[in-house]
Amino acid sequence: MRNDSARRTAKAGSRSVLLTVALVVLAGCGAGDDDLSTEGDVQANGELPGAVATDLDVQGDDREFVTVDDFVRGYWLRPVPPQGEASDAWSPLEASLLPEDCGTCHPVQYGDWQTAVHSEAYSPGLSGQLVNWEQNAFGTVESCLVCHAPLSEQSARVAAGEEWTSNPSFDPALRDHGIVCAACHVRGTRRHGPPRRDGSVDASPEGSPHSGVTRTEFFEDSRFCSGCHQFLPGGAAPNGKLLENTYTEWENSRYAAEGVVCQTCHMPDRRHLWRGIHDPDMVRSGVTIEWTISDAEAGLQVTNTGTGHRFPTYATPEVLVSVQLLDADRQPIVGASTEHAIARRIGYQAGAWVELSDTRLLPDSGVAVTVAVPPEARHVRASITVRPDAFYRKMFESLLTGMLSDTSRALLTEAGRRAESSPFRIFDEAVPLQP
Repeated sequence: MRNDSARRTAKAGSRSVLLTVALVVLAGCGAGDDDLSTEGDVQANGELPGAVATDLDVQGDDREFVTVDDFVRGYWLRPVPPQGEASDAWSPLEASLLPEDCGTCHPVQYGDWQTAVHSEAYSPGLSGQLVNWEQNAFGTVESCLVCHAPLSEQSARVAAGEEWTSNPSFDPALRDHGIVCAACHVRGTRRHGPPRRDGSVDASPEGSPHSGVTRTEFFEDSRFCSGCHQFLPGGAAPNGKLLENTYTEWENSRYAAEGVVCQTCHMPDRRHLWRGIHDPDMVRSGVTIEWTISDAEAGLQVTNTGTGHRFPTYATPEVLVSVQLLDADRQPIVGASTEHAIARRIGYQAGAWVELSDTRLLPDSGVAVTVAVPPEARHVRASITVRPDAFYRKMFESLLTGMLSDTSRALLTEAGRRAESSPFRIFDEAVPLQP
């Protein structure tokens, strides 16, 4: 892990941009070092592979992972330690960490990855903020990269005592790809992956490309995903709930007991798609939507019947349920409508995050959104709109009002455009109140 002086340097830089850093925390990063565990935290916990700040100034990662416990305790040290030199016997293609090179032999996986949010993890919204801190607050930059671009080779600088110095292994093209194949599959140049489809984990045949692959059940374990999708104790936790709490939500659900893991839904048939809140079909599959109509009220019942964590799990999306009663001419009746947001809303007050509301749905729970029926009502219309980037949209608008470099402004403007265009509807129907 980084030494204390380096940690102090990162924190001092973080304080100088406190409000903007706070926004980045909610965007999924650990501002400064407070949201990064220490190596001791992970070993003491023994369960979650956490975000561990490691000393980047090493020659290469010579660790080997044999048991699942080995993988749980050490695989997700982050930044992922430098790979070191590949075997002299390997071709440049075998030694490469670039995803397009992996795609030469793994075209299906590469094609999936290109369509996935993971490939956009180093997004304009993130890079548009980080560019402002690269000179004076690189500790904050690094605290974001540990999830958004976790390889050491994706970081422009390394910690050296109290300073951040240039990283000789830095590859900006690799960084810009975000969460690349190597982030999950390569440690110390060794390739790792799941068991074969028949469940076997035998060694690869002699002479296999890049000396074969180490196979482990860890790749089919929800703890594999928790390194980035679960903040550890000590992180920001308004109202006692960590900002990123997906693994714990799943662990406390029936899905964990039934053996339904993250990969079951987000990597079906081992596809590298990781569909989530940005995907209409994935969102529709997670909920059951039913009309609820009586003489007194009408509206929708929305139930989390297929999501193994809260719906939605994070504090950035919003799912808006709207109900409007209509007259005989199918015109809206004034005062006979309602809207309900399924979301966790967070505010930053007096230097800390506070929870303003939390109406998200736990697994197997639901909410009824209804309107009282006036005498002239004859029909009811309802819609459900998903705003995957509701928080980000407001955040980018706020940041763009400040003083920014031309580079930062251009990136954040593009990020705002993407957030503006991301909403979609999963339900929009009108039905008569009487059959």
